[in-house]
Amino acid sequence: MLAAAFDLQAHVSDMIQCSICLEDFNDPKPCLHTFCHECLRSHGGDKLPGNELLCPVCRNSCLVPEAGISAFSLNFFINDLLFAQKAAKPAVSGLLLCECCLELNGGKKTDISPATKYCVDCSQHVCDRCGGMHSKMKSGAHFVIPLGEEMSSEMMQLRKRHCQEHKDEIVKLYCYDCKVNICCLCVVLKHKQHNVTEISVAADKLGQDIDEHVKVVSDCLGKIRVLEEQWEMEEGKFLTKAEKLLFVVREKGEEMKRLIDDHVDKLVQELQSMKLNYSKEVQSNKDKLQTTAVAIQSYINYANILKQKGKPEDLTHAAGELCTRATTLLQTDILSKSVKAPDIVFVPTTDEVNVSLVGGWIRKNSRGTSVLQI
Repeated sequence: MLAAAFDLQAHVSDMIQCSICLEDFNDPKPCLHTFCHECLRSHGGDKLPGNELLCPVCRNSCLVPEAGISAFSLNFFINDLLFAQKAAKPAVSGLLLCECCLELNGGKKTDISPATKYCVDCSQHVCDRCGGMHSKMKSGAHFVIPLGEEMSSEMMQLRKRHCQEHKDEIVKLYCYDCKVNICCLCVVLKHKQHNVTEISVAADKLGQDIDEHVKVVSDCLGKIRVLEEQWEMEEGKFLTKAEKLLFVVREKGEEMKRLIDDHVDKLVQELQSMKLNYSKEVQSNKDKLQTTAVAIQSYINYANILKQKGKPEDLTHAAGELCTRATTLLQTDILSKSVKAPDIVFVPTTDEVNVSLVGGWIRKNSRGTSVLQI
């Protein structure tokens, strides 16, 4: 059980790190990949509302909202992971100070008690005395835990999710028409005729859809491995054949001696160029396959952690984009590209076929038609 908890901790640590600045997220903004707000602003540069913005990880495109990059929605699930991660870090030699005492002392660190607990409701490190006060608030007891307590689903579930439109209200419903979590006031004001249900009910249904998408997308990883092997096999056969053809060309050139040396060199250069170009094509396609594999694995990891650790609100919030992203991944061009090396043949000069001094290449084009290259 303890080993499993450590594995979860390491996996979550990877998920809450911004791939741009390589630090823990600060105000995380999502596609299915997430970045710090400021890092995303820096990456977007001079992008205006309505402009296309490419994800730095998977190159998936999205449009900048009308209110600018800052209007991208907060990734609540990742934000909750950050709070849980923060609470799970133990105090080391009293280096963590009580944040409440620091505020009361005007930020001065003199004679400040070390933090021993974490208030989940306030997202603050607190000392024993302040922790006791937080757990006895008149407005409602706060959830206070000892520092270093293992991160768990229960810890994250205790964080309440507030409505984006009505900050004092808790989201309890899901609108299928708008694909958003809403509070009771939202139903009355903006979603009267919409298909609305309890978040827990919607989460069960949308969770099944996500499971199906994860299964289909997971199957693509096997296909990618097969395609990579096919590209490598085709490249090996092509390069082997090319080496044999080089020998044939040089043998024919030796027969013609000095008279045809220039033409032999030309043919060799053309073949080397075809080899280089094809190897570049193979590497390019392998790189695309690997990029697709990374995007798919990232999708699977995110969806699985979301299902395991996310609240129903997290699941319903991300369900629509997860479904759309799965469809996009399955339609990636590289997965359907034909794995076939170009077919070239060396045609030596004969009485029937005059192809200059030594010979020439015959290469079949994409329609299967033979094209003679002198």
